[in-house]
Amino acid sequence: MVVIVIALGAIFHSPIDRQMRSWKLLPEPERLTELYFTQPNSLPKNYVPGQPQTVGFTVHNLEYRTTVYHYRIVETGQANNQSQTLASGSFTLPQNAYRQESVNIATVDLGQHVKVEVRLGDQNESIDYLLNKEGA
Repeated sequence: MVVIVIALGAIFHSPIDRQMRSWKLLPEPERLTELYFTQPNSLPKNYVPGQPQTVGFTVHNLEYRTTVYHYRIVETGQANNQSQTLASGSFTLPQNAYRQESVNIATVDLGQHVKVEVRLGDQNESIDYLLNKEGA
């Protein structure tokens, strides 16, 4: 008898589960994206305008679907709030996949103290670090 109940439960679980989800009676998994610097202890502290630097960041897709990620790396002057896009790009990740990006940038002169920010557009996620102008 117990075996029959378990077998029937297994057979009808999928249609029942699907119907309950369509009625919004079961919770949906939380969709999110992890964004972080790949080597945060190696981030530069200073900058020289025009001198190349590398920004390394990692994206982990936990959206429960294949997702296209669009990123921008933006420099913003802390005193004057001017900003400049230094790099941009996009890539596609399947569910639960990681992608490490290593992007070369050349900072511009936006003041003594600037912020470099990695932005994931559609996910409204960002990470940043601060730089001081060398020799200032």
